[in-house]
Amino acid sequence: MKGFLEKVSGFSGKEFLMRFRIILGKNLIQQYAYNRELPTVFSCADCLIQGEGPMAVIKQKTEPRAFFIGRIIGRRGKSGQLFGLSTTGKEFHQVILTRTVEQCVTELEGRFILIRVKDNGAYEICCDRFGQLDLYYQSVGGGVVFATDLSLLPFQNGKIKYDQASVVHSLYVYGFRPPKRHTLYEGVRRLGVGDVATWCDSRLGFHQVPPIALPTQEYNKKDLVRYSEMLLDSIAKRSSPKGNIVFLSSGWDSTSLLASLVKIRGKKNVKGVIGRFNFSERTGINNPFEIKRAQAVADYVGVKLNIVEIDYWRRGPDIVEKIGGFLRSHMLSGMSLFHWARLSEYLAKRTDGEALFSGEISDGAHNLGFSQFLTLFHPVHDFREYSDKMLCYLFGPTFFKSISTGKFKDDLVFNLIKNKFGEKIYDEPAKDPADCARQLLSSFFLRDNRFPFWSLRNNKMMTEHGRALYSDVFENEYIKQPAQQVTPETLYSWFLHLYNSFHWQGGTVSSLNSVTEHFGLQMNLPFYDSRLHEFLAAMPESWGRGLEIKPTKYPLKWMLENRIDYPWHLQVGPHSYLYDVDPNFNHAAEFIFRSAFAPAIRKMLEQRSFEDILSREVFDLDYFHRVVDHYLRGDEIVAERTDLSALCFLSLTGWYGQKAAV
Repeated sequence: MKGFLEKVSGFSGKEFLMRFRIILGKNLIQQYAYNRELPTVFSCADCLIQGEGPMAVIKQKTEPRAFFIGRIIGRRGKSGQLFGLSTTGKEFHQVILTRTVEQCVTELEGRFILIRVKDNGAYEICCDRFGQLDLYYQSVGGGVVFATDLSLLPFQNGKIKYDQASVVHSLYVYGFRPPKRHTLYEGVRRLGVGDVATWCDSRLGFHQVPPIALPTQEYNKKDLVRYSEMLLDSIAKRSSPKGNIVFLSSGWDSTSLLASLVKIRGKKNVKGVIGRFNFSERTGINNPFEIKRAQAVADYVGVKLNIVEIDYWRRGPDIVEKIGGFLRSHMLSGMSLFHWARLSEYLAKRTDGEALFSGEISDGAHNLGFSQFLTLFHPVHDFREYSDKMLCYLFGPTFFKSISTGKFKDDLVFNLIKNKFGEKIYDEPAKDPADCARQLLSSFFLRDNRFPFWSLRNNKMMTEHGRALYSDVFENEYIKQPAQQVTPETLYSWFLHLYNSFHWQGGTVSSLNSVTEHFGLQMNLPFYDSRLHEFLAAMPESWGRGLEIKPTKYPLKWMLENRIDYPWHLQVGPHSYLYDVDPNFNHAAEFIFRSAFAPAIRKMLEQRSFEDILSREVFDLDYFHRVVDHYLRGDEIVAERTDLSALCFLSLTGWYGQKAAV
């Protein structure tokens, strides 16, 4: 492959922001050849790569044969171990040149985009096995443009149309973002988990690296030791001799990282950072329990804790002005990303190459997200933890088996939690086993309330046509294949696989990497490790996921008690926020009604610009107008709060084609 290769600049250790565009197709290349928005990295008759950020060029003799964008952690061995790799090392280049693209996806650990050039001149493009980096694409003008953010695609130059099913998901399901392959815009897609795009003879095609569905196994004490060694190694391989900073909360996940890093790197090379949140004058500091416990944990392990004042009562909209365009180009919205931005803004002025850590995705990986003490409110926290296990049980293999026989209707746990919800609507169980599996998976990933057979008819924002469209699009795209293949033994495997297309690429998790990179920092998520995911996919229900007496996150808590010096005695009392003692406290309500963001939100909603992105065929616009009317009058209606807050978050971030507030 003959082409022109620009010198790829080195990186100082604080330049992790990736902005790349890959243009395939001769006519398109001519259009972009003189575009100076991004520097040219590589150019030939069939391919143009423009961009800036961490990138390695892999050559065979003198010819470029692959381009690796992002970060490599290591390579999986035949026995499952992880060997460290560097993009500058010979072994890394040898792996890229000798493995198929499917093998690269399976064997390489990291967060990356890989572009391969085949002997016949065809191109293959893929992401890491979890799809941690977004790669958007648009077919246009006889070619295709791939890009790491939406602002680099040409769709903005024409009339913008909105993908209504994706808009529904962004407003309906926590995470405020479409599923992995989708965007808010018609004609614009993202590369999905395991997807490989091919460009050959001027045609775009796709195939998929099949997901690995592991059956559950019986584990014993040796497996607890194995888990501990894998997690500690995952942390070690992502740590830095320059220093390590943990985004700290008071929970098990981030504090386990803090204590583990002290064990691995020593307390002089570890710090914590936490935000002290003040959303409004009325409630004041809303995470006092979290601050107190995080400080106690930091004191115990002997590290400094930096407390960042995140004062949304007095300031807030300035951060939207600073990074609004960036957020829009990545479809990021929700409260979490503003927290990450404030912490990143603080650290960007005070760090120099340290590795950042977060305990995100641990909840989902260990207990399907049911480990927040929120299932049943009760003053006894041990009971609240057990109630989390009850919900986890309802999406586990034992309950799954009872669905096919119809016995689930008499299940005590199912009826206990169902009765808590009051008079709600539930879908009738299907008769076909694959359809039953589809219903269970949809109840988890395509509903605002994760409960078996929870009906879309409980939500008021959609029309009947909208509900049908939403189910049809996303069940066919994401749920149908797993539902046909899942068994009780592989159920957890499929849950973890689908998590990558839903919550883990949503506004809470995905924004962590994107926002920190925007501020020149590099985030590490040690629980996003393929070895750990394979372990947890095969972990039995009896290890903290069912109705036995083991705690949630059982292997993690065993490690903390038996393998590292951890202040177990501090994990008592209220968990983090005011809602731990007051179930009526709500973060979203404080944010949209009483914070410094409220005037900006009111101004946006007064324009009713949501009418431009919401189709009347899909959404009940009269309902949204009533909700907005109530908000503008200052009426805080609990039943409308979830839908209102999602609309507010989307309006704050905005969308391409949105009318400006005047």
